[in-house]
Amino acid sequence: MKQEKAKLILDTAKKMFGRYGPQKTTLDEIARVARVAKATIYNYFGSKERVYLEVLRREANEIVEKISSSVDQKVLPGDKLIAFARTKFRYMRKAINILNLDREGIEKILPGAESIRSELFEREVNIIRSILEEGVEKDIFRLNNVPLAARAIGHGLRGFKINWLVQEGEEQIEHYLDELMNIAFYGLTSEKRCVNA
Repeated sequence: MKQEKAKLILDTAKKMFGRYGPQKTTLDEIARVARVAKATIYNYFGSKERVYLEVLRREANEIVEKISSSVDQKVLPGDKLIAFARTKFRYMRKAINILNLDREGIEKILPGAESIRSELFEREVNIIRSILEEGVEKDIFRLNNVPLAARAIGHGLRGFKINWLVQEGEEQIEHYLDELMNIAFYGLTSEKRCVNA
């Protein structure tokens, strides 16, 4: 019963924070919509900030779980990398509170929220890194520095995230991802060259 009530509070808070933002959403409103006493929210979470951080944590965990599940269903490293990117963008659209962190200025983000966002990024980079390491071991990918490449891909996808998810439809994002993966796998030139040459 206690877990069901906490889930109800968090589900309600997720919708309200997503629509109105953490600044404009009050515990009174969350309590009213969830049909629980405000004191119940305090008993479970202690403060609005903690409710918000738990909503973010749940969204981040869901994204990582969905990405991991999608990647695990693929056999080839290239297919895993494509599954990673597609799943990330598919579920980021649903993780409205995490997405809103990128829309807010860094000065408006709670310190705890920034650490959740940073932790999500590191978890994503670790998944990318394991895919790249597998690809190198199987002689599918040629990389000089796997950790650096994983971070570069993570930062690249993070940079596209806000623009694509806010301004583009799902079908257009799929086309962008196809082209991005094509460039990642085959490069821009017809000849094999070292970038630092």
